[in-house]
Amino acid sequence: MIDKASPRLRPMGLAARIILFLSLALVPIGVVAYFQTAKLQEETRLRSQLSLVALTEAGALAERETILRAQGGAQALGATIGQEAILGGDPESCSARLSSYLAASPGYSFGLVLTVDGDIPCRSGEEDLRVEDFPRMQAIVENPGSRAWLNPNGPMSRRAVIVVAEPFFLGGELAGHVLLSVPAELFAGDRDGDATGRNGFEDIVTFNQNGEILTARSGVMQAAEHLPADLNLATLAGGKTQSFAARSVDGETRVFAAAPLVPGLVYALGIWSSTNAEAEAITVTVNGIAKALPLLMWAASVIVAFLAVNRLVIRHIKRLSRRMRIFARTRRIPEHRIHLEMPAELAEMEDDFLDMADAILRDEAQQENALREKTILLKEVHHRVKNNLQLISSIMNMQIRQAREPETKFVLQRLQDRIRSLATIHRNLYQTEDLGHVDAGALLVDLVGQMTDMTEVAGQPIKVTTDLEHIETVPDQAVPLSLLTAEALTNALKYASPPVGASQAEVWVHFRYQGGGRAMLEIGNSVAPDGPSKPEMRVEPEGLGSRLIQAFTTQLGGVLSQKREADIYRVHVSFVLKDFEADETVPTKVPDVPDF
Repeated sequence: MIDKASPRLRPMGLAARIILFLSLALVPIGVVAYFQTAKLQEETRLRSQLSLVALTEAGALAERETILRAQGGAQALGATIGQEAILGGDPESCSARLSSYLAASPGYSFGLVLTVDGDIPCRSGEEDLRVEDFPRMQAIVENPGSRAWLNPNGPMSRRAVIVVAEPFFLGGELAGHVLLSVPAELFAGDRDGDATGRNGFEDIVTFNQNGEILTARSGVMQAAEHLPADLNLATLAGGKTQSFAARSVDGETRVFAAAPLVPGLVYALGIWSSTNAEAEAITVTVNGIAKALPLLMWAASVIVAFLAVNRLVIRHIKRLSRRMRIFARTRRIPEHRIHLEMPAELAEMEDDFLDMADAILRDEAQQENALREKTILLKEVHHRVKNNLQLISSIMNMQIRQAREPETKFVLQRLQDRIRSLATIHRNLYQTEDLGHVDAGALLVDLVGQMTDMTEVAGQPIKVTTDLEHIETVPDQAVPLSLLTAEALTNALKYASPPVGASQAEVWVHFRYQGGGRAMLEIGNSVAPDGPSKPEMRVEPEGLGSRLIQAFTTQLGGVLSQKREADIYRVHVSFVLKDFEADETVPTKVPDVPDF
């Protein structure tokens, strides 16, 4: 009847603790490694960026030289012909000199002088030109400064040209601009692709400060497919040199490097495939593999450390724990000791466990022998007590036959019934295997069967009904329970009478488990309408039976209820089942009743 202990919370395993503490120990190293890797990655990216920018500048060297040459020519023309045109020189003479200069300087297709007022006093061609017809010229008049743009269809040369506009000054004040047209094919660099292939370029694109494409090695239309999809070239103009990876318009990932060719005027954009060796460092930065290296190193360190601890410690501890569980369940220990590769400390622990197991087995064997001997002696005591009680019952039976007075016979018979009840209890005790627990149901079945044999009322046998559950009790409760049943059943058999309309008296004995560690005993009988209704009217004149029932109920620790309901009289006792408690010094409590 002892409550089952609640399950304990299992602590964290050794392997989990090792991983936890090892992870905490590696956190500072991991943090340092992460920042060092990030710093190294940034340095690698910067070096790769500088390398790609340098390759871009080297690849666009031809474009840069052509633009600078055009700028230098425009500045020279502004200092000579431009000033002459502004100071009122002959326009025809100015145009002739400009034409002769362009003829002596190959690479130019057209040139003109544009004043701050929007006039064109000097030009290399014979066609008349008006500023209003050219929005680019109008923009220069409104917003003076150096310019470069692509005109896919030059009005004079009828071919694609790059127009370079350079301001010139007179007396420290802006006087106008000189515009020179350079054929676009001069910017193509190495048309055979040697420079591009040598540096791994897919393409080199030049553009002005407004983000407008000037030249492209693969052609302006085709180059548009290679440009970044979500980036305007104007954002790269005027900025610092940089390299980056991005998805291009055609959906492929490429690496780009931007560098100024002529600061404030023309810029270059180098384009590489992401699989190119020169762009490899940039792509690694984008996919983040380098940043994952500290995490991978941490995981590898934890795994290696765990495997080492598992091989040296955990597997041996599990093996020893398994052997302990087997010993606890089966009391078996191995015949020989196997240390395998066990460390010395764990080997000593295993030796201590095996020595302890041997000692436990020896002690248990001695205790079992002692317990077996005590059990045999105790059963012998119960057997001798049963024999002595039966002998006393036989002597009393002889005395009953010699008695002449009915009252004497009655008292002796009642006393003999009580002695038989005690003999029945001791017989069950020496026949049971577990002397600490008694099957109260089986004991009551034997007792009731013995007491109800050959019992009659008015020449008719009494109908006895039993409902006895097999409930284990300790001997200290089995004895008073049996004596209580004997007393109550004796009264029920003595005073049972057929109820109205029945020809046979009824007696019943119920013994059930009520739950919650409680049991119930109920003994009842049928009575005639004029039968006794009080307990003291149903027993000996001295009321001994009633006092015994009350005393045995007290010894059980139960609650007694005796009452009559119509033609039924019942005795009801409810008590708490006790656990076995060994007590060798305190004698068994004897009910406080008068001597027989």
